[in-house]
Amino acid sequence: MDKQLKKISDATKIIDDYIDYATIEGESKLNGDYKTGNIMAKKLNKLFNMLEKDNALAQEVIGTLLKCDSIRARSLSAVDALRLNIFVDDAVTTLQVISKRGDIIGFGCEMALKIWQGEVPGKTL
Repeated sequence: MDKQLKKISDATKIIDDYIDYATIEGESKLNGDYKTGNIMAKKLNKLFNMLEKDNALAQEVIGTLLKCDSIRARSLSAVDALRLNIFVDDAVTTLQVISKRGDIIGFGCEMALKIWQGEVPGKTL
């Protein structure tokens, strides 16, 4: 398999895994199953670490995730986009929209925006 095809394959796997992990993490959070949520969060952190090392891969993966159906994957990828300083306008808009939800997911998006905007001293994304 040539390098370009492998990279596309890797991006597709990362996107699929990210959506799965984020969806499970979000459902777990809403249901109070923090043990499962924490396991998924660790897996998501590993994916972020991979993206952090490869800007082209991050652009491809985050660009796709910001448009996916999973609200949780969109919200987490928006935070990751801000952390990587890519798709900033799309990420902010995504977080603003989802922050209007009346649940912990919405609250998390609201707090992420406040942290990113420097409204929470001593905190970073």
